[in-house]
Amino acid sequence: MASADSGRFVIVSGGTGALGRAVVARFLASGDRVVAPWIMKRELEAIEVEEAAALRDRRLILVEADVADEAGARAVAAAAPGAEVLVSAVGGFGGGKPVHETELELWDRMYRMNVRTAVALTRAVLPGMLERGRGSVTYIAARAALDLPAGLGAYTASKGAILSLAETVHKEVAERRVRVNTLLPTTIDTPANRAGMPNADFSTWTQPSAIAEVIHWLASDAGATVRGGRLPV
Repeated sequence: MASADSGRFVIVSGGTGALGRAVVARFLASGDRVVAPWIMKRELEAIEVEEAAALRDRRLILVEADVADEAGARAVAAAAPGAEVLVSAVGGFGGGKPVHETELELWDRMYRMNVRTAVALTRAVLPGMLERGRGSVTYIAARAALDLPAGLGAYTASKGAILSLAETVHKEVAERRVRVNTLLPTTIDTPANRAGMPNADFSTWTQPSAIAEVIHWLASDAGATVRGGRLPV
């Protein structure tokens, strides 16, 4: 695995969201080149302001692509030739009803946002890592996938699928010098979460920058011995 300041290509799906922008910023700070897909204009505008210098220098490349579709995932992979790091951080949240009252549309949406995106990117990026004999893949699941709170069946099922995906991929590639790990965040301190839970104790929530540090470490030489991990953050 190359060192953290080697200018390697890093793919961060969900890189224009609140967590994703923190991850993008951390890798850029190490001298890496980052490719991030986008589909939401307001998120694009936010990262364009925050990372204007990196965009000018082409250290950050933003690709308009829906990575739940194979063509979109391939376009992102093509923009990051020789990518050594994949951070699968795109996803969504939804719920609030018992399983028997939850519309099938929500189950489909959670699957598409949280699972299909991760699978499509894995298919697009992993073959190159295996060919080169090195790589780091980090999937973002959720602590809720283990705790299974009532009313979030569609969400927790999709995040549970990420745990299964990551474990399977780890077993398939561990002997080929590609390491796979999964993070299990609790509540992340984002503007959307604050708006949705205004009476919560924000001080107990995890900062996006703290999660970004863990992801960056996992992709570094220092974190190279961690493989197949499920890390609570």
